[in-house]
Amino acid sequence: MGVKIIFVGNPLGGDDGVGPHLYSLLREDDRLKDYDLLELGVIGLDMVSYVEDDDKLIIIDAVRSEENVGEVVLLAEEDLTSDLKVVSQHDFGIEETSKVLRIYKPSLDKISFVGIKVKEVKSYNDKLSKEITNKIDIIKEEVVKKILEAIKK
Repeated sequence: MGVKIIFVGNPLGGDDGVGPHLYSLLREDDRLKDYDLLELGVIGLDMVSYVEDDDKLIIIDAVRSEENVGEVVLLAEEDLTSDLKVVSQHDFGIEETSKVLRIYKPSLDKISFVGIKVKEVKSYNDKLSKEITNKIDIIKEEVVKKILEAIKK
């Protein structure tokens, strides 16, 4: 069993690019050196081909929120709902993707989601908002905490 940490989002979508941005900050982080970190952009359902049957999977992505911008939340697979406002323009939302992963990889050990709350997404913008940029060091540390928490569960 391996641990796959998949960072998703559109680097040209403003705050939707927070996942890929965090990947660039964490790919060499010693605290995560024993795990497979992948930056997969807006991959959607093709994520299935990157996951082994018995992996523990953690997906990092932006979630839309009007409040607490920059807050990092950890959701277990059973907490994923269709009204979760994932920002990324993936093939499907995170709930649908987790269901498809379960169909094609039924022996996956676990699927967790680490969401970074963002207010808005701007198309064709390769920069994160000031709200996210000003908190990026705190967000990075919170994401690592949530990843390690998800691995232990």
